[in-house]
Amino acid sequence: MTSRSLRILVLSLAGIACSLPSFAAGAKEACGSCHPENRVETEPSVHLAEGVTCVSCHGGDPESLRVETAHRGDFRPLTNRLQSPAMCAQCHSDLAKMRPYNLPIDQYAIYLTSQHGNAVSAGDPRAAVCSDCHGFHDVRKTTDPLNPVHSANVTATCAGCHADRGLMAKYDIDPDVVAEYRSSVHARVLLDERNSAAPDCTSCHGSHGPTPPGVGDIDKICGSCHTKTRQAFLDGPHNQAMLDAGLPECASCHSNHAIRRFEVAEIESLCADCHGEGSEQAALGAKFTNLIESTREELVEADGLITQAQRVPLNVEDHIGRLEEGRTFLTEAFPQIHSVSLDAVERVTRRSRSIGSEIQHELYTRLDRRVAHATLAVFWFYLLMTVAILWRYRQKLAAAKNEETT
Repeated sequence: MTSRSLRILVLSLAGIACSLPSFAAGAKEACGSCHPENRVETEPSVHLAEGVTCVSCHGGDPESLRVETAHRGDFRPLTNRLQSPAMCAQCHSDLAKMRPYNLPIDQYAIYLTSQHGNAVSAGDPRAAVCSDCHGFHDVRKTTDPLNPVHSANVTATCAGCHADRGLMAKYDIDPDVVAEYRSSVHARVLLDERNSAAPDCTSCHGSHGPTPPGVGDIDKICGSCHTKTRQAFLDGPHNQAMLDAGLPECASCHSNHAIRRFEVAEIESLCADCHGEGSEQAALGAKFTNLIESTREELVEADGLITQAQRVPLNVEDHIGRLEEGRTFLTEAFPQIHSVSLDAVERVTRRSRSIGSEIQHELYTRLDRRVAHATLAVFWFYLLMTVAILWRYRQKLAAAKNEETT
């Protein structure tokens, strides 16, 4: 039997059940007898687990198996999708109901301020409503990996609309933003490395009140994760200059959705993109690169000596800890580049380089001393061996002479 035939059979049996007398009226929530597909959908729902059943949203008589009595009184078919946000808000905006779950009650109000909510208020049936993101009957916890708004799934959920070229054309919205995001460093960490701490669509745009951030707000959004980088940017000359020119702060260099991380060798060319080849700013970018590369070389050399010393073996636990400290200082140089201050970058790279140099000096001294000791030991070994051989040879000569005299 095909799945389609099985579905027809199930629905037929359900229809028969609906025509039976109400001898099963004592059974609680008989809705699934006529709506088996919806009953199956509801089983994994967090709502059902907390006692939110069919009648909680649809009303009607939950014990009746007759359509005419089940769909009576306050029964709500909820066929108009634009009604669902207000319906969800009846519970999710109620402090008494949400307090036990520690859930916010302002999400519907925030939603109404969003472009999605504005479209719903305008009567646009294509606008995103709660069920488009959370599901309708199968609403799961946000920590559930099968939830459409789970961090691993939210990109695909947003793509359901925002990658639809036909739909996005009606709103003059770029349908490539999701593809651009998937090419970004953020998506690589989130989707490929499965690191849920990486930003998804809602991290920057919000979940219930999604609105594109404007100029002057982008650094605040990026700064919620990149705290030190934002502070360095605000201390530098770019912040006010970009605001005056109407340029999006961080996005001007890193893009908005296709976020990319620049290599050290690209700093000079990045500065030249705006300030021109051969400019003072491009030369400053080259100085940043040289500082970081020279510091990195010092740490690599120190790391190599530590590895060499471990083979001897020498105790290098202290050196390993100091090497990590040097790497930390080097890491702090990258946010400081956003301040466009050579002094700020030089300050942290100098500390990192000094640690690398100290490690090298100490290990070279210890390794040279070890080599010297080993060389001396070899010298004395061969000297003693030579003395022993000569003594043994002399003994043999004396023995031979005694034999001749006897």
